[in-house]
Amino acid sequence: MMKLFCSVLLAPLMLFRKNLHINNSLRSSLANIGISEFQDFMNYSAGKLVSRPSKRNVRILTLDVAGQKRKYFLKQIGIKPLPEVLKAWCRLQAPCSDASREIEILKLFRDQGIPVMNGVAWGERTVLGWPVRGFILVAEVIGSEFVDVYRDASLRNRRRLMRVYGELIGTLHQKGIKSKVHPRDLKCISKNYSTFQKCLVVIDRERGLNRLVNFSLQQRGKMLAEIWIKGAFTIGRGEGSELLAFLSGYFAASGAFGMNKAMGKKLVNSVLRRSAAILASDDRFESLRPDFKEKHGIPQG
Repeated sequence: MMKLFCSVLLAPLMLFRKNLHINNSLRSSLANIGISEFQDFMNYSAGKLVSRPSKRNVRILTLDVAGQKRKYFLKQIGIKPLPEVLKAWCRLQAPCSDASREIEILKLFRDQGIPVMNGVAWGERTVLGWPVRGFILVAEVIGSEFVDVYRDASLRNRRRLMRVYGELIGTLHQKGIKSKVHPRDLKCISKNYSTFQKCLVVIDRERGLNRLVNFSLQQRGKMLAEIWIKGAFTIGRGEGSELLAFLSGYFAASGAFGMNKAMGKKLVNSVLRRSAAILASDDRFESLRPDFKEKHGIPQG
């Protein structure tokens, strides 16, 4: 009888659930601008809106922290799409909110020694396990956009930037972190290009897995192809020496130098096949097709 009574009392809590996490060091600073509860974060509209209309709301939030003005980005998240919820339920799993997923991915990066932006507050509200609202507050990464630094750099420094970028991607693959990092997902925090840890910070981890996985050669090839094509679209085709610099950094960090000849050929063929498929099927990259055909023979024939 007591067990039944407790179940009745707890039922509303299971139906409607709310999580809220705020770093203690920021509680008073947030309270000073009227933010202390979950709904305060969701209702905040004073900050400048910096997101594109098709994306989730992202607003700039400025706080006075220990006498210094510091900038943060507040991502306000709406209801999770029904197909994603149904997919989780079919796997007998609770749907993961976008807010909690991004926080978990940020933690995964940090635990594996990958410099990444810092989440300082997050919250979610669920109904029957269905995430209906949420937010994440992240601290500004002080630095310059990787894309801007690359475009303004000399050829020598572009090679150095591509090598540390390749080193970062190789490290992710070696450690088993499945989360795509494109040029627009990076900030440059210094001009010390000796290792990616000293000059790059990863931002915006909205996509990816929140656990470690083992990558097959085919999966590595597929992801490298997407980085190659989308990178050429974003920052330009670059010189052949820049591609070699990227691959040098990738191979050194991922352990690919230890591959035998057959494995190396399999990886290269996987990259070429996936690159050809992307160029053929995605009209966004139509302008790249002649150049890739001429320089790299993609697609073949």
